[in-house]
Amino acid sequence: MFSLQPFFAMVSAFIYVGIVYICVRKEKKSIKLSVTISAGVLQGVFLFLWLRQSVYFMTTSNVGFPAYERFAQFVEIAYIVLAIPFVIVLLRYIIKIIVRHIQSYWLRGIVISVYAGALGGIVYLGQLVFLILYYGLAP
Repeated sequence: MFSLQPFFAMVSAFIYVGIVYICVRKEKKSIKLSVTISAGVLQGVFLFLWLRQSVYFMTTSNVGFPAYERFAQFVEIAYIVLAIPFVIVLLRYIIKIIVRHIQSYWLRGIVISVYAGALGGIVYLGQLVFLILYYGLAP
C-alpha cells in the first residue's frame, strides 16, 4: 500500500523517531542522542532498502513469486528489527512512570505485567498491520 505512496512511509518513519525522542527526551544527553539517532538510522536504512525493492518491482515485468516471497520476508524481519528497540524504549518509559506514581509493590507489579501483556498483543497485531502497509496485498 505504501509502495504506491512512499510519502506516507516517510511520515510514519518521522512519527516513529518522534515517539522514540519523546520517550527519551528527559534522559541524559548522550542517551537521548544515541537512542534517537539509532532509531533514525534504522528507519532510514529500512526505508532505503524497502523503496529500492519497491521501485524494482514497479519497473520490472515478469518478476517471479520467489522475489515477492523474499520481499515479504524482508518486511517481516524489518518489523522485528524496528519493533524490538521501540518496545524496549516504551517499556522503560512507562515502567518509569508506573514506579513513580504507584506506591504499592503488588499493584505496581500487576500494572506492569498487564501493560507488558497489552504491549505484546499490540506488537503482535502491529506485525500484521506493518506487513499489509509495507508489503501490501501482493501475491
